[in-house]
Amino acid sequence: MAGSAAENNAICITRLHSWWYSSKLEKFQAQDILKNMGRNPKFEALKASGNLPSPKGVALQVIRLTQKGDVSSQEIAHAIKTDPALSGRIIKVANALISYQNRPVASLVDAVTMLGLNTVRQLVLGLSLVEGNRDGACRKFDYQNFWGCSLLTAIAAQHLVLKSNIGSPEEIFVLGLIVQIGRLALASSNPQEYEAILEKVAAGDAGLAELEFAGFGLNHNQVTKELLAEWGMPVLFQDIALHFEEPDFAGFQEGSRDWRLLNVLHVANFLALVCLAQESQRRKMITKLMLLATRLGVEADELTVLGDKVVKEWHEWGKLFGIHSVKVPSFAELLEAVPLAPEIVDVGMLPAGSVASYKLKILLVDDDRAILLLLQTLLTQAGHTVVTARNGVQALRSVEESMPQLIITDWVMPEMDGIEFCKVLRQNPAWRNIYLFIVTAQESTDRLVEAFEAGADDYLNKPINFKVMGARLRAAQRVVQLQEDLEFDRQQLRKFAAELAASNQRLQQLALTDALTELPNRRYANEQLDRQWAMAERSGRPLSCMMVDIDHFKRINDTYGHKVGDDVLKQVANLLRLSARKQDTVCRFGGEEFLVVCPESQPDQAFQYAERLRQSIAASDIHSFVDANFHLTVSIGVANKNPGLLNVEMLLKLADQRLYEAKEGGRNKTVGD
Repeated sequence: MAGSAAENNAICITRLHSWWYSSKLEKFQAQDILKNMGRNPKFEALKASGNLPSPKGVALQVIRLTQKGDVSSQEIAHAIKTDPALSGRIIKVANALISYQNRPVASLVDAVTMLGLNTVRQLVLGLSLVEGNRDGACRKFDYQNFWGCSLLTAIAAQHLVLKSNIGSPEEIFVLGLIVQIGRLALASSNPQEYEAILEKVAAGDAGLAELEFAGFGLNHNQVTKELLAEWGMPVLFQDIALHFEEPDFAGFQEGSRDWRLLNVLHVANFLALVCLAQESQRRKMITKLMLLATRLGVEADELTVLGDKVVKEWHEWGKLFGIHSVKVPSFAELLEAVPLAPEIVDVGMLPAGSVASYKLKILLVDDDRAILLLLQTLLTQAGHTVVTARNGVQALRSVEESMPQLIITDWVMPEMDGIEFCKVLRQNPAWRNIYLFIVTAQESTDRLVEAFEAGADDYLNKPINFKVMGARLRAAQRVVQLQEDLEFDRQQLRKFAAELAASNQRLQQLALTDALTELPNRRYANEQLDRQWAMAERSGRPLSCMMVDIDHFKRINDTYGHKVGDDVLKQVANLLRLSARKQDTVCRFGGEEFLVVCPESQPDQAFQYAERLRQSIAASDIHSFVDANFHLTVSIGVANKNPGLLNVEMLLKLADQRLYEAKEGGRNKTVGD
């Protein structure tokens, strides 16, 4: 739309330069053309028809008076008094518009004074347009429906502005009343052509604005903007009128006052369309209305109250304006009967930068269905996994089941509110690292401090600014990812430490184990004997050890080879292991020697035990795989701890001496105490 105006200006400038050089226009002629350069030539052509809606009579006189810098309220009131019907309506409208004030309006001067000159001028203009354009020549244009929709838009806009406190409810009422005046203007100036356009729209050939532009070179919103400029309306109102049907194209900064006023008109107009729609269409449109209202921080419960109040006042105002109204079901009934449909959510509301490669598991907690759907759809479209809950109690169950990484919770909810939910959540050590947004309309410092002290990590103000939400969501993603990376590093360290401990244990086992026989080796034997000696010293319990040596082992290696010798060592080790008691330790001490540590064994018990070992080996069939004529035997020296032995070395030396005695005594013997 702005591009079209710029293009028209460029064409005009090109033609002007051409005329300048070809026709040698006088300088004052060129200046006169340039003076009018800002006007839209298409609109000027429409205005030339003389059929555009315009103020007449008293309304025109009032508008001219208010353009004077020194006009008084009495002068304006005097001009309006010449039209008794208009005077009565001004007083009634003033009482309705400023009903939030305690003092009723009793006179026309009071009405002008309390409303202000600008509002009076705009109000007179609106009333004049309604009065002078109740019907017309365009048969397909529904004049009653048009004014009914305009009046609904005006009333809804007034209530939305009162709720958000972002502007004058009186001025926004007038703007809502005439924000669609461009449609009436096109129908009035070109009734036959516009009738054909409306037929094509009804047949589904194309959209209204598209067909208007094709037929007239501008659409109804552009016409409205030009008319508002003609009538001296503020530039902001002109821009709102141009973009109120598609506010995302206005380029206003999201969350700014201008952006919110624009969306007030957008939501108000859509509410009007819902009220006037057919039953089957109305139930589809109500869902979108719920979501649009969230842009202004209006939740479903508030929308129910606001919608019913708007419809009630519409019926009352309709009598005042002479506009026909229709019966509309209660908004509570409409909202409850309609399932939310995620396909109508504009996923472009969340900035593209919010779609990150790191996806989150998100829990949404809110008792408002519209906000839940809106956020769930946007976040799901951004690639996140989303679950929902309607209050803090449900949310705690969801946390146990799904363990989210991020929680976005409303503050005010039934059963358990957001603050209590935060406190309970943070009491569980497993949930303390879950990142948590709290959504609130509370803006006081003390209330926000309360939220952070309860455990919130960040907050979002209502109505939610989706650009801010996107930025804070990216910050949350970074924090969560750092936490996940840190936890992964910790797990890796724990895993590495466990593997290292197991490896050290294996290495230690290898260091203390004889590879051939898999018995503890000499190092382990010495450590075990030291431990048992210390325990015996402290407790006074007996301790014995025996040195076992295979007889004629060198002959086995020399005669049958080292492989057979190794097999014999393994067989003897196995027999010793099987014959040992549970508390005994059998070790390979070196070569063909074995050491058996026997705690809590008296000398006679140790000797008998050694004899059983010796006899068990002599009676075994180990010799059968060596040679039928070969009989394997062992010699054993037994030593027992006694006061004459001062340490382990002396105990081992005594056992070794007695082993030597057994060898010298003919082998296959046990020598002990």
